[in-house]
Amino acid sequence: MTVLDEMDRKILDVLQGDGRITNLELAERIGLSSAPCMRRVRTLEETGVIKSYVALVDAARVGLGFDVIVEVRLKQQTRESFARFEKKVTGLPEVVECCMIAGDWDYSLRVVSSDLARYQSFILDRLMHPDSDIASYRTTIILRKIKSTTKIDSSLF
Repeated sequence: MTVLDEMDRKILDVLQGDGRITNLELAERIGLSSAPCMRRVRTLEETGVIKSYVALVDAARVGLGFDVIVEVRLKQQTRESFARFEKKVTGLPEVVECCMIAGDWDYSLRVVSSDLARYQSFILDRLMHPDSDIASYRTTIILRKIKSTTKIDSSLF
C-alpha cells in the first residue's frame, strides 16, 4: 500500500476529474509549483496508484444502451473452472466488468448490448455454449443509473 499525503490526494482528486489537464494547470489548482507537481504525478504513476488515463465512452450514445447485470453460478467451484470462465469472459467484448463475488453466485458481470435481441444472442450463442462451465445465470436489466462513477473520493484513503 502506498502512503499518500494531502498533496497527493489533491492531485488525485483533480486528475480523476480531468485526466487531460496540463501539469501547469494541475500545479496551480493544488497550490504547488510545476516541477514538484510533475515529480509527484510520476511517483503516483510509477507506484501504480495511477493505473492509466482513459476516455470514458457513453455507451448509450454509441448504440449500446442496453445495460445488464448478469450473475453467474459455475457447475464446479474449482480453480480450474474459475480460470476457464475468467479466460472466456475476458475475451467477450460485451462484458465490460467481471467480478468474482461471495454468496449464492460466483460472478457478477456487467454486459452492454444494443438491445434485448442482441443480448439474448450473446447469452445463448457466446456465454452459455454447450461446453460452458456455467450451471445457471440470472439477468437484471438496468433501467436507470442513479450513480455511476470511476472516481474514488480521496476522503476514503
